[in-house]
Amino acid sequence: MMLPNPLEAAERRAEALSHRLALRAAGAACVAAGAGFLTLAAWLVLAAQGSPLYAATVIGAVYAGLGLLLWAIAPGGGARQNTPQQAEPDPYGPFFQMAEGFAVGMEAGRAARRPEAR
Repeated sequence: MMLPNPLEAAERRAEALSHRLALRAAGAACVAAGAGFLTLAAWLVLAAQGSPLYAATVIGAVYAGLGLLLWAIAPGGGARQNTPQQAEPDPYGPFFQMAEGFAVGMEAGRAARRPEAR
């Protein structure tokens, strides 16, 4: 039985990651080009129906609305990410405190029982 080589496994994971990143970058470039062409097409249609000012207003409002919508649905961030995480309370904390109190009480009882050295 042959043990798996951790170096080969890491190389395979790195290669798969690089392929995913390359495909995502190519996809992002295609989406950006498509958005540019769709914006130009919308400009031509709106400018033909109205004026260039009308086309700029409508396209600007659509992009601003889309940006605000994406901003609103984005996962929370900002100040909440910069604040330190609160440690979850230890469920056994009260038991340790009781044990510590018991030990302190026992020691106090032993000290009270001993005759004082004069």
